[in-house]
Amino acid sequence: MSRILSTLDLQNASRCIMNTVDTSLWTCVIPAAGEGTRLSYNRPKVLYPILGKPILHHLVDLFQKYCNRFIVVASPKGAQEIQKELESCCNSIDFGIVIQEKPKGMAHAVWQARNKTKTPHTVVVWGDQICLRDETIATTLAYHQSNSANVLTFPTVIKKNPYIHFQRDDVGRILKVLQKRENEISLRVGETDCGFFSFTTHSLFSVLKNGLKSPVSLGAKTKEVNLLQLFPQFEMRNYQVNTLRIAHKDETLGVNTVEEAQTAEFILRNRK
Repeated sequence: MSRILSTLDLQNASRCIMNTVDTSLWTCVIPAAGEGTRLSYNRPKVLYPILGKPILHHLVDLFQKYCNRFIVVASPKGAQEIQKELESCCNSIDFGIVIQEKPKGMAHAVWQARNKTKTPHTVVVWGDQICLRDETIATTLAYHQSNSANVLTFPTVIKKNPYIHFQRDDVGRILKVLQKRENEISLRVGETDCGFFSFTTHSLFSVLKNGLKSPVSLGAKTKEVNLLQLFPQFEMRNYQVNTLRIAHKDETLGVNTVEEAQTAEFILRNRK
């Protein structure tokens, strides 16, 4: 089942907005096996500095008051550097590192964290989504944990020229997730995500276990195992899937190029 909620809907459901997120219930998984090639950077992309500190440090700052543990999925080449960075700048957090031996896609990356994710709920955030706002994170997680029936909850934005688009049926269920990188969309306006998703842990890894074996999860162009391609599987199982239309367009920015890094710095520097 799907629910699409606006800011007004959430304000009316005040129990969700006002509840404090229970940190003990959450683990944050960060896929971080990517290289900094398009940034002309020869270290793991999550170590690229934005406003004087690595992307990874920004992500920890965003989520550490909501999650009691961080699992970083690293490449064999980048794992040691990432561990050193976490030990030096984020030694107050509980973290673990798991290895993704080959870059087979985001679903495959998240799957590597299955044995270290012990909390009832799991956050997955892409390793470059540093423009998320605190209120978006807090509202999403509070809403998700407010009802035991919730299995997947995530914020989206309606924007021009989306990189991702959620194709829905007449009652709002996700039928397919179209991705520009797979040459699947060229829309003037669409519904896109913010690279941040909250799951019930057991259901997440149950869907992944089956989805990793399915050709449905493979990107048409990249042949990678995409996490978003599996979202219709949550719907097919009749799980409760919640989409929160609460985010700002600048929260969709990922940092893949020098230009995007400069834009992220501008956004964060000028945000009040």
